[in-house]
Amino acid sequence: MARPKPAACPTHRRIAMRPLLVADPPVPFRPAPREEFAFGPLFAALDLWEHSGWSLERIREELRGTRGAFRGWGAPVHPALLAWTADALERYAAARGREQGAARAAGLPPTAPVRQQWTVRTSRQDVPDTRGVRQYEQTVWGRAYASADGSVRDLWIPSLGRARQSRPAAELATVARVAAYGAPTPRRKARSEPPPTATDGTALPGLVRVFDFGCADGLFERLLAEGPAEVRKRYETDGVPAFRAVVEGTGTRPGEDCVDCKALAGCTDLKRAPHLWGGRPPAVPRRRRSVSAWDLRLQGECPAQYHLVRQLHLDDLSAEGAGARRGRVVDGLLNERHGEQPVRGCRERRSPDAAGIRAATGLDGASAREAAGMLTEHRLLCPLDGLGPDEQVLVQHPVTAYVPELDVVVLAVPDLVYTHRGRWIWRETKTASRPLWEGRSLLRSFPQLALGVLLFHAGALGSDPRRSWVELEYLREGHGDSRLERVDPGSADIVDEARAVVADLAQPLLDDTTYEPRTGRHCHGCQARTWCRPGTAYATDHPRPDPPVTGTGTSTTEQEDSRV
Repeated sequence: MARPKPAACPTHRRIAMRPLLVADPPVPFRPAPREEFAFGPLFAALDLWEHSGWSLERIREELRGTRGAFRGWGAPVHPALLAWTADALERYAAARGREQGAARAAGLPPTAPVRQQWTVRTSRQDVPDTRGVRQYEQTVWGRAYASADGSVRDLWIPSLGRARQSRPAAELATVARVAAYGAPTPRRKARSEPPPTATDGTALPGLVRVFDFGCADGLFERLLAEGPAEVRKRYETDGVPAFRAVVEGTGTRPGEDCVDCKALAGCTDLKRAPHLWGGRPPAVPRRRRSVSAWDLRLQGECPAQYHLVRQLHLDDLSAEGAGARRGRVVDGLLNERHGEQPVRGCRERRSPDAAGIRAATGLDGASAREAAGMLTEHRLLCPLDGLGPDEQVLVQHPVTAYVPELDVVVLAVPDLVYTHRGRWIWRETKTASRPLWEGRSLLRSFPQLALGVLLFHAGALGSDPRRSWVELEYLREGHGDSRLERVDPGSADIVDEARAVVADLAQPLLDDTTYEPRTGRHCHGCQARTWCRPGTAYATDHPRPDPPVTGTGTSTTEQEDSRV
């Protein structure tokens, strides 16, 4: 909670800081069909190694033999997550060994695993303070270690991808404070009250160290090594303001936080969109979920890819295709230009230079030339040229709606939303090397357009769909090869087609409980393929002869449009 989140909802975070508050009406517990916390099996494996004395080989055998929940409790674990866990466990054990060897060489005592998490807790007061609070408690997440004499405490925080070289100042200050001043405390059941007494913070270590570990690259970074006095000063400077901002936050900002928010039932700022696409609730009730166009496309390609990449965020650090890198550069430059104040159209700007793009972004020569050509093409299609000073321009603006009968939060982030003479216009920009395929409808080729039509139709932007447009700007390098296509969200036929498109993609996602792999060309660009046996076998048996031709993010044949 100390980590800054610019897009977070202040009300959600303030309420989430109060674990004893429950939703009204209460939300029943609904177990997930698959483990949805990537670190869960890894921490269970590390507990066996660090606290139960199991060898790494024994744990690997247990992981290989698991056909459901790891160690017999929790939700069943996807086979690819078990494979990822085995890899991450090996890397973690090796990294800990390397660090402890370096610590001994530096004259530091060895540190051993701490079974109970560190907690800083105040005593419970009879009279609430100005926030209505009688007791405060801070905990820290990660792997805790301490030397036998208590002089050194280490905290290891795992990251799913690479080891982070830094963390936000408020987050680092807060975790260091808990590591320095916290006391080991037993785990409590959810929503159970803490003891009324304060934790004992008298036996302080002489040195606190915080490490970040990369589960994918196996490296570690030391982020902090300070004594309690320095940690306290750091917390007062960086941590306290962040804590106050969260615990006293007001206002709402619909978005990803709506999925886990305890105040959703009473939130008037979240747009309700019943029967948005006419979906039916899944046969097995599930906890509230989010759905985006990217979710729908990944699920349509491969349910395992959706689960592993979108839900678990696994990343094998495989190199991104040249086309995807080019697309991200074009997207970033357009967002930067369109977000400037006062608003300026791109036609009045100087034509982009390939050499300058290459120097600023690191693209190869061919990709830089393609990006320059696409940006030149955009100058002819830029919607901001001639836009009046009173018009609104929103870049990467989150659009959120709630489908109550499905208990689903719909998330969309259009590249650009702007007004023109009372009309709201939603624009998606795509970069590509190939012409637009004429044999398939726009809504089926680009589901984010279908989602935009439905959100407009439901009034998620507060505008009349009869006075709105959804646009696709399809950028190619060649002069005159780009296209601008418009879709009318006020047309009944268009709305019906959009509902059919989204329903065909969304219903399998809502019903799926196993996330079985579905192999195909998308396996070549899957970030979780390393741990997926069918995907690895497909990529081996069907080598890709040419580099991928990609757009701005991930597609059925490419990695296109990771932004929606």
